[in-house]
Amino acid sequence: MKAYLRKNPLLVTGVILLAVMTALAVLIPVLSPYTDTAQNAGLRNAPSSLAHLFGTDKFGRDIFVRVFSGTRISLSIGIGSAVICGAVGILYGSAAGCGGEKTDMLLMRAADVIDSIPSLLYVILIMLVMGASAGSILLGFCIGGWVGLARIVRGEIRRLRLEDFCTAARLLGAGTGRILFVHLLPNAAGAIIVNLTFLIPKAMFTEAFLSFVGVGISAPAASLGTLIQDARSQIQVAPAQMLYPILVLCILILSVNLIGAGLEKAVRRAEEG
Repeated sequence: MKAYLRKNPLLVTGVILLAVMTALAVLIPVLSPYTDTAQNAGLRNAPSSLAHLFGTDKFGRDIFVRVFSGTRISLSIGIGSAVICGAVGILYGSAAGCGGEKTDMLLMRAADVIDSIPSLLYVILIMLVMGASAGSILLGFCIGGWVGLARIVRGEIRRLRLEDFCTAARLLGAGTGRILFVHLLPNAAGAIIVNLTFLIPKAMFTEAFLSFVGVGISAPAASLGTLIQDARSQIQVAPAQMLYPILVLCILILSVNLIGAGLEKAVRRAEEG
């Protein structure tokens, strides 16, 4: 096990970084004596100190707590979208891959139509209808975010169904469902997991971008993108207010990308071995 971990430092580093950031996002808002919305007019734009590690914002709110409360929102959106898009993409891609030529053509052309509309447009339209919240952003992501994974699953299923082990299973009388869940999907799991992992940073970055341009999560909730947007007006007075959420967002995206790169390396090594 130690030898394997030494051979895959990307995966180990990514898992450690993500675990630390997740633990901070869960524990800091709970254990801190401050809340992410409590204001103190006497401590506006205070610099970093032992009492306020990241200082305070223009309303006297503790930035340290707000940053990790925002991290929790960003993580929940990233992981939630990956889970939902992953489930839909796997089921849809499996149906296209296992179906006949007409079924495959109809399903994939429908997916192309959905994917032809930019995902940002879906998110913005859903937010106009449902309001600016984490749930509406998550729903907007999931409308078209599964298409890329569905294409990958469909390609893997159609490739693997021609292999000898799949032919043998059919000759032994195995049904389509058994072949899919026992033989095809387990053998395609490597590519699926790698691509599923990369959905997380994509969702987090998109949410941060939307919040930064002012169409993201509404107050009093604040994601990392919202915090960056709020700090923009104070950049000349207290530039560190923007630095902290940017740094945490970069660490989050880096950690998940490292995990994805590490998993990709592990899958490639397994296929070569």
